[in-house]
Amino acid sequence: MKERLRRLEELLSDPFNPEKALSELQQLLEELPKLGREDLEELQKELPKLRAIAEKNFTIALGWLEELPKRLKFERRV
Repeated sequence: MKERLRRLEELLSDPFNPEKALSELQQLLEELPKLGREDLEELQKELPKLRAIAEKNFTIALGWLEELPKRLKFERRV
């Protein structure tokens, strides 16, 4: 499990190429029912770290969308 989580963290380090990380996450989710107690506990410890990386990636890759309405200043005239 440690190796798998390390690989996932490595894949999440590239915010502009999320496909590989998504594939790895899907495989991990499919295997959740088969995981042992130790693996689940380790996963539980690492999930906040992985979530923080994913949120950072979202801000890096798509943060400009939050600023877009402020820059464009749409006006509605009737």
